Amino acid sequence: MMLTEALSTAADALSRQPLSTIIPQHQNIVCLEHSTTVGAALQLLAKRHILSAPLVIIPGLEDLSPDDESSALPQLIGWVTVESILRAFLTHMEDKHGKLPRNMLLLMTQLEKEGPTFAEKPLITVSGSEDRGLLFQVHSDVSLLTALRESFVPADKPAAHRLAVFDASGSITAVISQLDVIRHLREHPELLGDLANATLEQLGWPQAPGVASGRPLVTVEASLPAILAYERMARAGVSGAPVVADSEAAVGSGGGNGSGNMIANLSMSDLRNIQSQHLGILALPVGEFLALLHNTSYLGYSQRTSAQAEHPFFASGPPSVLPPPSPRQRLPSMSGLSPGRSGEAAGEGEEAEHCGAAIGIRMITCTPDTTLLKLLALLSDNKVHRVYVGAPNAAPGPLVKPVGVITPTDILRLLAAHEVEK
Repeated sequence: MMLTEALSTAADALSRQPLSTIIPQHQNIVCLEHSTTVGAALQLLAKRHILSAPLVIIPGLEDLSPDDESSALPQLIGWVTVESILRAFLTHMEDKHGKLPRNMLLLMTQLEKEGPTFAEKPLITVSGSEDRGLLFQVHSDVSLLTALRESFVPADKPAAHRLAVFDASGSITAVISQLDVIRHLREHPELLGDLANATLEQLGWPQAPGVASGRPLVTVEASLPAILAYERMARAGVSGAPVVADSEAAVGSGGGNGSGNMIANLSMSDLRNIQSQHLGILALPVGEFLALLHNTSYLGYSQRTSAQAEHPFFASGPPSVLPPPSPRQRLPSMSGLSPGRSGEAAGEGEEAEHCGAAIGIRMITCTPDTTLLKLLALLSDNKVHRVYVGAPNAAPGPLVKPVGVITPTDILRLLAAHEVEK
């Protein structure tokens, strides 16, 4: 079957699949009031191990109507995410100090000084909090294809990473994430038909810069202060980036003199448990920052130790997961970095299930001959939002040189772009 025909057949199947079949049941939705301070919001998000929550306005007494019970319900105005809070903090720092320095001690002093002030800001004043682009009133009887095209990945508009489902009174009853859709497709490959066995190369993704996105791959060096790495990601409009070896650190480590090999992944989900009193640690180099989060040690400064380590740059663990381990093989996550969803005990499946010293620094990778179904498994089973594509015919070794990245958004855009087979 030709690729175009396979895509059309998959679109037809998705047009007959009700969105209601993937709506999570019995969610306890966590909402944040518009007057909540940034510091209190970060505490709540960290306590629930989640990365985002709906932002609502609680009507005042003057807004209540005795004839309209719904007037007393919280009104959704957008979403608060750890990423939007970080972006606002970057703006705050630039307004106060101009360009951020690379000197770690000076940067740490500035971050610790401004953190308490920023933490007192109400969420409604945080840039990016009122993101109406992610606010959709979705009826559960629509098809999955319609939800993709009109809500998750509308043409020529920014993608939505989550959808809010409302009841008749306007209350939020559930949140559906992109990863919920990916998980459903992985569990029901019959919806994809022959497309499930198509390789990334056949789909044409490895041919463009940055793979599916068509944009250059954004990378960060292990020695770059974490806050500056996040600043680079924010300016590029990405929520994750491969950490690559610095040329001086890569000597003798198997990385090959700064060859661009990936030694770790940095994402917004690494900030899952960040609180306002922790902002100073963002001055640490990325390698040290990730080692601290994963309860391990960064070996990149020690050529002798690194050359003999199982992971050339970190103290323990396999560097890559392909294929993903079975549930029985996975060990409990550490440092509170556990999976979940907005409104549940752990957050929305976004880059969750990072593990500590027992598993080490994980890098979820694939190759151009990986099938779409295996890619879905990598995303779903590991609960991540990006899989890096390694260079084809690369020399064997523990590290991978990434040539691009594929996200759930890329997959959903692929499925939504094709017409239903007549």
